[in-house]
Amino acid sequence: MNKGDLAARLRVTFLAELDELVGAMNTDLLSLEAEPADPERLRSLFRVAHTLKGAARAAAVPQIEQACHALETRLVDARDRKRALGPEEFALLFSMADALGDAGSRLKTGGDLADSSLAALRDQLTRREPGTPPPVTPTVFPQSLPRLEPREDGQVRVEAEKLDALLAATSQLFVTGSRVASRPTDLQALRDGAARSATEWGRTSRRLRLALERAAAPAALVRAVSGMDDKWRHVLDQAGRLAGEAADDARVLAQATDDVADRVRRIRRRPFAEVCEGLPRVMRDLAATAGKEIDLEVLGGEAEVDGAVLNGLRDALLQLVRNAADHGIELPAERERLGKPRRGKVSVAAALRGDRFVVTVSDDGVGLDMAAVRARLERRGLPVPSDDRALGRTLFDGGFSTRAEATAISGRGVGLDVVREIVARIRGTVDVIWVRGQGTTFTLECPPTVATIRAVLVALGSQLLAIPTTYVDRLLRVRPDEIKHVEGRDTIATPAAPVPLVALARLLPPLVERTVTGALAVVLLRAGDRRLAVVVDELVGEQEILMRPVGRGRESLPLVSGAAILGTGRLALVVNPVAIIAAGLGLGPGPGLDLVDGKSSGRARQRLLVVDDSITTRTLEQSILEAAGYDVRTAVDGADGWKALQEHGCDLVVADVEMPRMDGFKLCEAIRASKRFKELPVVLVTALETPEHQARGLEIGADAYIGKSSFDQKNLLDTIRQLLGES
Repeated sequence: MNKGDLAARLRVTFLAELDELVGAMNTDLLSLEAEPADPERLRSLFRVAHTLKGAARAAAVPQIEQACHALETRLVDARDRKRALGPEEFALLFSMADALGDAGSRLKTGGDLADSSLAALRDQLTRREPGTPPPVTPTVFPQSLPRLEPREDGQVRVEAEKLDALLAATSQLFVTGSRVASRPTDLQALRDGAARSATEWGRTSRRLRLALERAAAPAALVRAVSGMDDKWRHVLDQAGRLAGEAADDARVLAQATDDVADRVRRIRRRPFAEVCEGLPRVMRDLAATAGKEIDLEVLGGEAEVDGAVLNGLRDALLQLVRNAADHGIELPAERERLGKPRRGKVSVAAALRGDRFVVTVSDDGVGLDMAAVRARLERRGLPVPSDDRALGRTLFDGGFSTRAEATAISGRGVGLDVVREIVARIRGTVDVIWVRGQGTTFTLECPPTVATIRAVLVALGSQLLAIPTTYVDRLLRVRPDEIKHVEGRDTIATPAAPVPLVALARLLPPLVERTVTGALAVVLLRAGDRRLAVVVDELVGEQEILMRPVGRGRESLPLVSGAAILGTGRLALVVNPVAIIAAGLGLGPGPGLDLVDGKSSGRARQRLLVVDDSITTRTLEQSILEAAGYDVRTAVDGADGWKALQEHGCDLVVADVEMPRMDGFKLCEAIRASKRFKELPVVLVTALETPEHQARGLEIGADAYIGKSSFDQKNLLDTIRQLLGES
């Protein structure tokens, strides 16, 4: 490794260590401010400054090295009782911690420290009273030879991207394991079929041998017929052995896959306390700015969840703590007048409850002023809900604030809407409850991981959907006569209260157009105190899935948050239950279902044939077309496609060009030469995008030619609809 590479690696390592040490510095300063005479805390703070100085020297960041040296000097004065640590001293020390954190942020983004406040703070820290002798320089090891101290806590740093890549690799193990798990059954079925054939052969061979003997057939022919019995027995023995070995392999692979996935998930988990490390410092500064006295309590810091979840919650927690300090907690004199303790209390608590991670931010302050909320809505000309819980949820709408004037902390209408958006990104919800004069509690709920989720699989037509179990209250079978009409809406009865009932297909019109018939399969969804029952065609099962973003075209499916490839190779769309509930409840009065007696009133779905030798491309195109409401059959190459076309027919063909056995050009030529299919629309979707290839495709009769490099699902769907006369 050359010197440049080494320096770059040292800089990356140093910046990660800088974040940790600045956090430790803030923790020590907060404790020391509470007990300035605590010698152990003073020694701990000195060790942090000393470690950071050595690390900065090794990484060649002299500004931070010199600042930490000055910090050591001031701490030595405090240790030797040459200078007392009072409010002004602590303000200076906290400013140095902030400047070090700011320096790290600048260096991470490629900036420099030319205009950093480090130099000015360094000079302030080393400025001495007149007549005071200079301190002994607290040098511990030569500056020319930085000492690298190994970590002894058994931990190593791993980049998050590497963990994400490892988790993605385990998804392929899940898919492969699911396929392998079906092999023993397939082999056993093959053996059973062979056994039936062997039995039939046994009966036939006996008659055949008698006939051959009577006809005085050659002995070699008779022996050949007799030898078939031995060959059948060998086939049966081998098939049985392979089925048993396949079952053993599938079991071992499943155990190994589960073990690897569990270990990867454990590596990704971090304690909740990590995301709360900066909150005590934030609360101290906010209380000082607002002239309040506030104690911050963190509970459940040992709860461990996916690091991506914690990163997603960080800004939301910061905003809620700021709101609690500014909006919730009263001034000390006001609290005493109300008979409350002079010091206010803000609690941040976390807990794992089943498959949900629940975080609460509570304060013992004034609670929400509903009169002010109603007045604000009325002034803005917005609807005013009569229910207090619904009224409280309006606080999460953008640009909402009950403050008459903006302060340095809040009042500009930006805050709770950001909290809602942040939590939604990690598939969570946020709610609020309060007691006027006694306090407010915000509750955030989300899955403990955003990578893998436990989901209920349901079917709508031929499309599989995955619903995260975090939001599934229960699964039901409902008869049509059990559906009641309450305030103009279809509902079903539950022990708590009637719940609105909506066909899920009504909320996802691009996916399917279905008419509900007979007994209903129902999924009861819950997000906070909001519930909605959705009707699906079939309840398929429950399993762990690895969710992937849906990428381009997501704007056309706003209620879908991702996709997952199942072990069978099929693609399931992962729905967003919170958005589904909001959309369903937002439909307003009217029937949620279109019920008929056993007959569908929907239009007949057009049948498409997708031909491509790539399983990835086939799966992608099949999912896009099925999501658009088409009945899709697939084929692995041109020959397979031609066979499927002759056996089943279709209304349109989508084919690749480069395929084994029969390519897309030859398939198109065969279709145009056929009396039965010569008018069948053909769309070629291929990586061969030269003008020559496009010209040949159109010359042989293709109706459309779409290049894969510029592939866009909207273009494909628009082309198909035009060829089928749907637009």
